[in-house]
Amino acid sequence: MQENLWSLLQPALRKYGGNPAWICRLRDRRRVVGYRQLHDAALAAAALLRERGVREGDSVAITAPNGPEFTAAALGAWKIGANVAPVHPGNSAHERAMQLRALAPAALFMHGDADGQENNDGGEYAEKRMDIPMSCAPERAAAEAAHPAARGGDAIALRVCTSGSAGAPKIVRLSHANLASNMRAACKIGKFSARDRFISLLPFSHAMGLMGNMLLPLYHGAAIVTPRALAAAEILEALQHENISVLIAVPRLFRNVMQGLEKKFREGGAALGCYRAALRRMPAPLRRRLNAPIRKKLGGRINAWVSGGSHLDARISRYYHDLGLPLRQGYGLTETSPLACMQDEFDSAPESVGRPVDGVRVQIHAPDQAGCGEIWIAGPNVMLGYEDELQNREAMHDDWFKTGDLGRVDADGRVFLTGRLKRLIVTEAGKNVYPEELETLLERDAAVKEAGVLEVASRPACVLAMHERREERAREALAAFNKLVSKHNRITRFALVDELPRTPLGKMALRQLPEIFARNEVK
Repeated sequence: MQENLWSLLQPALRKYGGNPAWICRLRDRRRVVGYRQLHDAALAAAALLRERGVREGDSVAITAPNGPEFTAAALGAWKIGANVAPVHPGNSAHERAMQLRALAPAALFMHGDADGQENNDGGEYAEKRMDIPMSCAPERAAAEAAHPAARGGDAIALRVCTSGSAGAPKIVRLSHANLASNMRAACKIGKFSARDRFISLLPFSHAMGLMGNMLLPLYHGAAIVTPRALAAAEILEALQHENISVLIAVPRLFRNVMQGLEKKFREGGAALGCYRAALRRMPAPLRRRLNAPIRKKLGGRINAWVSGGSHLDARISRYYHDLGLPLRQGYGLTETSPLACMQDEFDSAPESVGRPVDGVRVQIHAPDQAGCGEIWIAGPNVMLGYEDELQNREAMHDDWFKTGDLGRVDADGRVFLTGRLKRLIVTEAGKNVYPEELETLLERDAAVKEAGVLEVASRPACVLAMHERREERAREALAAFNKLVSKHNRITRFALVDELPRTPLGKMALRQLPEIFARNEVK
């Protein structure tokens, strides 16, 4: 496949010219940018890059929040054959400077309101910085449109720094073919159209956000909505008032929404409680018809809700399924563009992450007696490689990418995750402890807001964020937890914090846990 991402998306930009591409909920107004304006802005960005001497194969860094500016800059870069190197605007100035030095872009697009901070991203890039144009004179647009789109296929489309939540960041190279194949695979597991409205919650500096909240909706002519803030109350308001039909987010959001719904059920009196109980007992097709009052509060037309980025507790999936809400769990990594597996709608095995998507193969390497081993993935979605050749040799075996995730595959081809190789704790007695499983169980306690498990002296310990930061309540939660688990999984040492550290994607920042534990341990 030689298709360039610009060539893949341009037909929709033209076809849906009168439709809103972006709806930005600002503090005092709604800003709407249509497909026609976005198309012309992309041509303006491409023309500006040509004038600055950016050539096919060069990198264009983009520091901008999710929105029309980032989209126009990315489309313009792909139009001329440059690759996109996103730098998350929420990173510190030092982190942005370090990433830019590693990415060494030929140009830097920066939206003026990226983060409200001074744009001191490394003095050596001062001359390469450009504002992102959002308008284009007709003759300038026509001149740029006359240039044929650059080649696609195995040419690099995206250079992205992984979150580095468990180690040093890596630069992943994804091709036009990687991303195009992944987008088409996503199209086969859901029915999307120009009627859909996606809410943009995941940063475009990560493959999951770029694919699910930009490429997929643009391909279908759908509208993309940005909330005023990434706060639960605002997100719920946006779901309802903007008629959001597609929600792709990390498990933490779905857990928060579940807790909010449960609170309303408790406060709603006997009638609401009976309604909820009746929904649970109904057959699934009828449940999805009679849950209109709930759907109305959550956007009305719910087409697809997808959880990704980290493991979703099966109890949360079942909660939504009992209400007739189609929450599905996906699985993948930046290196797989990112989607590799997806559950069926109302999957009968919510503990799994589903089956491999179209064109993707999964195998379990060196399985133990229970069939558990490292997950390896192959397919058109697997990256071109890291920029560091040593990292490539460690991560690849022929066409297979070694994910570092532990799991198994059942007789129906569904993949089940059990943990991460790098997070595996081996006790002095030789017992394996899987932190992710312990975190899931800890967070089932209503008093626990978040839990992070780490290794301390060859034993599991944890950092807890409680809804009420009280040592006594934390000890009660751990006592209840320890009654449920085997001896080698029991936790006796813990720390208390207000919030666990998070990456921009919303994953737990694992590298920070040891230091946080040392500072906040409850003796």
